[in-house]
Amino acid sequence: LLSVSSLSDEKNCLHNPIAENFHSVRRRKILRIPGSARQRNRSRVNYPCPVRAKDCGTMATLALASINDLPNEILEFIFSLVPPYQDLDRCCVVCKRWELLANNVRIRKKASLQKALTDFNLCWKEELFSSQTPSIAARFAHASSLHRNSMFVFGGASSFDTTFNDLWRFDLSRREWVRPISMGSYPSPKAGASLVCYHNALVLFGGWRHSYTPFQMCTLFDELHQYNVAENRWTIHNLAFGPPPMTGHSATVHRNKMVVFGGYQKTQENLGTSNDIWVLDLDKMAWKRPTVSEQKPPPRYGQFQMAIGEDHILVLGGTGGVNRIFNDAWLLDMKNEVWRWRAVQIKNKKCTVHNWSYPACNIGSKVIVLGPTSPNDFQIVRQHRPTNHHGLHPPNLGRGPRPVNPAERNRVAAAAANNEPNIPPRQNPVRPPPPSPMASPPRQQPPPEPRPGPSGLSAPTPPPAQPQPGPSRPLPTIRSPNYRQQDDDHLLPKRFNQSPEQHGHMAMAAFSVPPTNPTPLHATRERQLERLRKMEEKISAMRRIKEQEQRDLEQAQAAANKAAIAAATSHHEAQLPVTPKRIKRNGLAIYVCDISQLLTNANEPVIEWQETKNSGLIAGAPDHFTFSTMVAGNGELIVFGGLNKNPKSESSSVTNAVHFLTVPTEVV
Repeated sequence: LLSVSSLSDEKNCLHNPIAENFHSVRRRKILRIPGSARQRNRSRVNYPCPVRAKDCGTMATLALASINDLPNEILEFIFSLVPPYQDLDRCCVVCKRWELLANNVRIRKKASLQKALTDFNLCWKEELFSSQTPSIAARFAHASSLHRNSMFVFGGASSFDTTFNDLWRFDLSRREWVRPISMGSYPSPKAGASLVCYHNALVLFGGWRHSYTPFQMCTLFDELHQYNVAENRWTIHNLAFGPPPMTGHSATVHRNKMVVFGGYQKTQENLGTSNDIWVLDLDKMAWKRPTVSEQKPPPRYGQFQMAIGEDHILVLGGTGGVNRIFNDAWLLDMKNEVWRWRAVQIKNKKCTVHNWSYPACNIGSKVIVLGPTSPNDFQIVRQHRPTNHHGLHPPNLGRGPRPVNPAERNRVAAAAANNEPNIPPRQNPVRPPPPSPMASPPRQQPPPEPRPGPSGLSAPTPPPAQPQPGPSRPLPTIRSPNYRQQDDDHLLPKRFNQSPEQHGHMAMAAFSVPPTNPTPLHATRERQLERLRKMEEKISAMRRIKEQEQRDLEQAQAAANKAAIAAATSHHEAQLPVTPKRIKRNGLAIYVCDISQLLTNANEPVIEWQETKNSGLIAGAPDHFTFSTMVAGNGELIVFGGLNKNPKSESSSVTNAVHFLTVPTEVV
């Protein structure tokens, strides 16, 4: 435990944040202890000030002082500089005065965060970890929950079509990752599960994982596990009655029950979204389905669910499929035997955000959602082949369909098996330009001569196509390579396996026999596809090198700025106003919803989205990551993980960064 004697000894408090703050402030001679403060603390324990004898010129005893000589305002300010978790708990057991000040720090931090969310007076801080300490792997679609002074993270998926079943604990006091040595029945590797905290246990349910082959659907789970935090033990509960396998659902704890809503479910009939409600008795570990009114929200998954007291649940957003993203709100009343859904009226809809695939959490009467600044980023677009803007389709040159290599065929089959939109690879085909209105009409070509049939007779000429009714459109000019009748024609490049024309000879139908050893057409096309693949790999490598150089340049600039600021601060030089950090336009924006008036009117619940400042962007915001998690700590929000898809390429990156959204520190 923390004591006054340990705080007064500077040599023994190198790893104590409170002692470090106290002695750093005392060395800078910013704090001057008034005499009235010494008279008020007559029962203090005094210790000599750690000043060297060479500084005073003698070994005489100096004036005695301790941290208890500080006024309450200064001591409370020192307490506010440490993480508000285990350190404040230790401060509470020192003395009554410290306990009162530590509790005031907790209350003040929560109130300051509530006010900062209204004024958008917030700041982002990224926690950097040493390479020598254990660190969690990068992931997305994981499950996280806050338990006392730690944030637990389970599972998730990587960018290599793999899932995890490991459990990590992030110590919020020391700001470090800890891998608990768990025992018992481990859960299956999965992502998209729900994780809630009940007393001294974590309850894990549902999830999905990638299939073993690219031609199968992903696997959904209905496993129910319980993790005992004190014993570090997993326990599986195999129940005869329960919900079907699902993922993307939401869950909250009310008294001794866990309420699960929605999700992407797998039943005996089909596979799709749901709006069902399931209740788990956490004491008896038994499932049941409550009786719900006929009015229900549309089926959805990926929504945000929060507990409003013990008898109400608020559901925000979600998605029902491709381009079916909801921005509505529903309130569930669980007071009576028949649970009742009610649609919530939303004020200031222009600031409404779609929270599908983006993190959200609630703090008091505020709901915080992270999302992009542009509403187009919420759309799930099925990419297709672009059409001609002039209403003309490219002519059929009789070359047949474009061949597909085996790798591309596997990718398309995997996309269809995973119920994902078929996104073709980025290509830049060279298309003939559309004819201009002032262009000359195409040259009329003579009709082809009749071709001899199998019996030596001329094959019948097909009748000319009848003109279709409607306005006539000019067709693009088609140039045939066989019309090259110039003297230097043999010097020009030929298309594919085109053979040179024989000048001075007439082509006879009887001798129109292909050569004995023609070049295989598929071999030529394979060579062309191979060249295209090599060119695509080269362009991708150049793009990756350019992106890496840009990231290195940004990191070097950030390091130089930090070094310059640190050097100027250490020498106490007069500084000019520091240029504010440029805000990234591709970062996550902050959206705040006020739910304080939700239960004032029982028949017409109302919520209101607040007006954003600077489009909700704050300097230092995380990149545009989706499927990350955000939990509410003591006066701060913790964001972890996520998936970032590069819109310029098909590549995606996963992160393991930890960001904190806090209130800027005010100097006394």
